[in-house]
Amino acid sequence: MIQHMNLVFQAEGLSVGEGAFLMACCNHTDAKGYVIAHMQQIADEAHMSLRSARDQRARLEKRRLLKSGERFSPKNGAQLANLFRINLDLLASMKRKRTDYGPSLVEELTFDEGPAENPSSNPPAKSAAPPSTPPADLAPPLADLAPPPANLAGAGAAKSAPLLLPSSDPSSLPPRAGAAPAADASLRTAPVGERENEASPEGHNPSEAEVPQQRERSSKSAAAAGGRVVAAYAATLGRPVLNGTRAKLERQAVELLAQGLPEAWLCDRARELAARGWADLVQHAERSTAPIEQPREVPGAGRPGLPEWCGECGDGTGTAARLNPRFRKVGPEDARELCPRCHPNRVAAATA
Repeated sequence: MIQHMNLVFQAEGLSVGEGAFLMACCNHTDAKGYVIAHMQQIADEAHMSLRSARDQRARLEKRRLLKSGERFSPKNGAQLANLFRINLDLLASMKRKRTDYGPSLVEELTFDEGPAENPSSNPPAKSAAPPSTPPADLAPPLADLAPPPANLAGAGAAKSAPLLLPSSDPSSLPPRAGAAPAADASLRTAPVGERENEASPEGHNPSEAEVPQQRERSSKSAAAAGGRVVAAYAATLGRPVLNGTRAKLERQAVELLAQGLPEAWLCDRARELAARGWADLVQHAERSTAPIEQPREVPGAGRPGLPEWCGECGDGTGTAARLNPRFRKVGPEDARELCPRCHPNRVAAATA
């Protein structure tokens, strides 16, 4: 309690350690001076070690200013927080005598005697200068300041035209001077969706709304096939595939499937990849010499829109080069170039 702390401040004959210990105890006292606290807590609040706190407690007990007792749990015998009691009557009797510490700082403050300064005698502050005329480039145009023509309001109407709410549509802004008028006002005010409907009055969609659905089904099918390729990799690996490796293999599998490589062939390459402890399906597919079987493909005919394979590039990859332009390269391993006879990019550049 603050009253008990005040008794410690006014007490005479206490050492620094005794005063600090009593102050920490008075932080938890009740009206009769009882304290329930651990010795370590009292030591921390008194800013001293546990050993020093025990020494100060012994000195205060010897002076009959403090009495303590240990407490134990009746259930398991564990030690509980200590019980202290401060001798408030003895502590109050130790109050030091009133001491005159001399004049205080407030009593020594004086003011020079002299005529008081009249606030009203101060010259009035200069009034703020009126704002100067804004520059010509910042002033509003005269057309905006001029009142509307009288013929806009009609006979007997108000002097000013009705206030129009601003519109976020840039087409609703007034035309600039010299600009050509719009061809049709309805096209200027109609929303975007209505303009599209006007362009196709029968509601016919040129894309037939089937291309996005087809693309969605194709992407889902490719993702499912890529998942099966990764499943073949995980089955051979014999343990779960890490998320980063799984995402990389699925992305590579979808890319290779999009280039025309069959799913069964990629599954076999994925199994080989796992057996060797590798994790790059694209690189393994490029270097693989395993034949690619395409029973539904007509021999000699590549993918639609793909130039026919010349049969000389690809370093013996065979069907892979016929179906995938990625393999249509010539030259040594460290300086390979696109085949000038059958690679789509070189053929298109030659015919352009």
